[in-house]
Amino acid sequence: MAVGAPTGAAAADPAPIDPGQDESRALQIDAVEIRGREQVSVRQIDTILGREDLVPGTQVLWPSDPRIARARDRLRATGYFKSVSLRLEPVPGRDDAVRLVVALVERSSASLQELYIGSSRMTPFHGGISVVERNFLGRAVHVGGALVWGTLPEIAQSRRQQAYQFIAEVPRLGAAPLGVRTSAFVISSAEPYRVAGAEDDPDPSGFRAVDIGRIGGSVGLTFPVLPTLTLGVDYRFERVDALPPASPTWARPDGTVVPVDLMVRSGAHRLTSAHFGLVWDARDEVVLAGKGARVAFDLQLSSPATGSQYEYVKLVIAGGYSFRLPWRHWFTPSVTGGQIAGRAPVFERFYAGDLSAWTPGRELGVRYSTRNPIDVFGTGIDTRTFGVLFGRLDLDYTIPLFRRARTRGVYGGDLFFGAGLFTLVGDADERRARKLAGQRAAPLGFNANLGLRLDTAAGTFNVSIGNVLRRTPL
Repeated sequence: MAVGAPTGAAAADPAPIDPGQDESRALQIDAVEIRGREQVSVRQIDTILGREDLVPGTQVLWPSDPRIARARDRLRATGYFKSVSLRLEPVPGRDDAVRLVVALVERSSASLQELYIGSSRMTPFHGGISVVERNFLGRAVHVGGALVWGTLPEIAQSRRQQAYQFIAEVPRLGAAPLGVRTSAFVISSAEPYRVAGAEDDPDPSGFRAVDIGRIGGSVGLTFPVLPTLTLGVDYRFERVDALPPASPTWARPDGTVVPVDLMVRSGAHRLTSAHFGLVWDARDEVVLAGKGARVAFDLQLSSPATGSQYEYVKLVIAGGYSFRLPWRHWFTPSVTGGQIAGRAPVFERFYAGDLSAWTPGRELGVRYSTRNPIDVFGTGIDTRTFGVLFGRLDLDYTIPLFRRARTRGVYGGDLFFGAGLFTLVGDADERRARKLAGQRAAPLGFNANLGLRLDTAAGTFNVSIGNVLRRTPL
């Protein structure tokens, strides 16, 4: 669930001062009036206006001034408002002055990011929560936390799985185009691996687990180059403690026994990496539906040069565009892909459950299920768990149901339909072995979903068929 994204409506044109005046001219701002403010402090709004020099006593160009559009975009980018509009209104009795009116519809700054709850044949129950406050103490500081906890897995000698995370971010340090962010986490997991049975059999009795403990965090800088473009650089560091068996094997249904690569180092060791990210989001509304494009790029480098005992490169790129159709519905095609070069640990590899709309994915880095994707096309996607290369195409059709201009409660609701394709591919050795066995190196999976998306004061929630299937012990 993606929540806390900036929203906004197009700004109204400045009110005309003199209908007979066609040429641009400079007028003085006599006063600034803020309407609709309830939670966000006046200081925060004044700071953004001040960066564009939109304060009483300064001059603006009528009928349009580029600083007004920039200030509107900066206010939208804070994520505090459902809609933002700025306009100029005449001052009675004066033809050389205007009043700048800032009209706002606020969102709640505290939101529920995720609600983790589910059951599987491996883990009878797991649950948790993720929350964030985006305006802590009225200082535009983001503070959040998350936890997830599960009952003992139905796999012999497995530990209880749990994870805890804390995040903090200052999106902008004063007037400088610079922000800072940090996070800390503790993860205790039992990573299942197959020891018996067919590749598509999710029965926990055919699995054993590697106990993996992880503790670490990250520090980074963000650069808000434009209201729609943000660059980020992060350094992640963690201590990994894994207890794999000496020589794990898998007894195939045909009686052959083959070694199993657990994809993790034994004992206590370091994993560090440098992350480089870019997000360009030009949608005019991005909580439920909005016209425009979004592109995200994330590059992760881990090597002895960063202090790591792993060596790999991980790249993920995603992009999509939302179209508003003439009958006021929305259509959004999106594409996501990624590749890993080198030897990444098991918890960094691409996981089939994260790609399938019907299969449980990892939650805070913990895997609670042994179920692979449902094989709709019979291509063998249900035999794939991890990979180093993936691709995914999604088509989403959205029907707006209602919108409400209110700060608390339910803001709006949409009915959505989704369908798509995805594939997950192993490394060169795995691809070679599957081709020799007459299997597809890149099996094709299918996604589809239908549900209701609600935008509320607590966050954005999806009530869908996919959510039910992912949380059901099939």
